[in-house]
Amino acid sequence: MRALALLLLFLGLSLPVFSLPAAAAPPPAAPEEREVAAVFESARSALAQKRGAAVVPLLSRASVDKLEQVRGVARSGNDAGLAKLEPAEKFAAMGLRRYVSPADLRRMSLGELADHGMKNGWLGPNVIGSSGLGPVRVRGDRASAILMVDNRPALVPADFVREAGAWKIDLTGVFSFGSQMLKGFAAMSGKSDEAYIEDMLQKLPAKPALMHR
Repeated sequence: MRALALLLLFLGLSLPVFSLPAAAAPPPAAPEEREVAAVFESARSALAQKRGAAVVPLLSRASVDKLEQVRGVARSGNDAGLAKLEPAEKFAAMGLRRYVSPADLRRMSLGELADHGMKNGWLGPNVIGSSGLGPVRVRGDRASAILMVDNRPALVPADFVREAGAWKIDLTGVFSFGSQMLKGFAAMSGKSDEAYIEDMLQKLPAKPALMHR
């Protein structure tokens, strides 16, 4: 479930998708690799300082579009819109509805939701402190690296894309992986995606501030 927890972070529910340690990995040698690593470190530093909104400009256009779609569905309260989302997006939208009041959802921008989540401790400091980036591989305008948490590789890599000459963090792969995972778990439980997600959210702490591990 760590990948889903990471996904939630940038959704304002628990933006921990970047929680992995740079352990003993050698420093990036090529200039492009250093640029990619610097973007990741900027995001991690902002989260450590509880500046969730500062991470949003570091995300790819596709990532921001997807997050805005999730926020829009969450704030609308429309189940028809929810049905059109992939499982990971449904999880995020349903989670936002659970932890953020309708009034705040209507009022807050994506950046404000991220700040709200950091302020309320939705991402524990232990997660940020134990995060890092492994070796970076650049291929044209895309790059990836192994994500590490407590010196162990995560199930999903950290993906990056170059847009207008600047490297951005790309969360689309995290959404896809999360959706595949949720579909599999829902199928094994014999429940629909929505029913499985609802059960999962009901088992989470009533106050996200308790979600530190």
